[in-house]
Amino acid sequence: MTFRIDLSLTRVAVSAACLGAAWGCSSRTPEPDTGAAPVASAPASSDSAHPAPARASTDSGRPDSARSDSAPSNSAAGAAPAASAADSQYLKYDAATKTVTFELIAGPFTFNGFGSGGGTLTVPPGTTNVWNFVQDDGTPHSAEVASGSGPIPNAGGDPAIPRAYTKKVVEGMVQGDKDVMRFTAPDTGAYRIICGVPGHALSGMWIWFKIDPKATAPTFGATPK
Repeated sequence: MTFRIDLSLTRVAVSAACLGAAWGCSSRTPEPDTGAAPVASAPASSDSAHPAPARASTDSGRPDSARSDSAPSNSAAGAAPAASAADSQYLKYDAATKTVTFELIAGPFTFNGFGSGGGTLTVPPGTTNVWNFVQDDGTPHSAEVASGSGPIPNAGGDPAIPRAYTKKVVEGMVQGDKDVMRFTAPDTGAYRIICGVPGHALSGMWIWFKIDPKATAPTFGATPK
């Protein structure tokens, strides 16, 4: 009896050992596969190590001067001489009819921004002069073509050229009033355009008016020094 039990126990022990070996093989935790890189890690490392160059603008390589939409430079936008700019602002000339149209603006004891002989209007001889006078100052003013020689007159009333004066030449016109002077330029001469209100010309409200036989068109601007 004893022999049989031992043998049975032996068999049970052997069977248990086999079962234990089999269980150990099946329950072993598999080792991670360290050779396989994560799918997402490859592009991430590539981007961080070698960032893609920024996309170049289509016109980044062209200088500004070559661009079709570049604005023109200020130096090329209007190189008109100062005298021409002044002429176009106040003067118009019809060569066919020899008509000079001049805008004469009375300001604070100035004509067109000039005083004390600082401005000069020059016209060809025999031209028809149409002067549009604008009284643009709070103090009453007028205009008259006076003699260019001798002392500056204290007041108007003695024009050197027929019809070359405004209305209310001594009284003066109020601000906003207008008048038109129409006369024919003489063959030659130098005159003063004065304000006829007493004391105004002596206070500097006058500019030069000259008839130049050599002139082919009128000019207006600062008196040459």
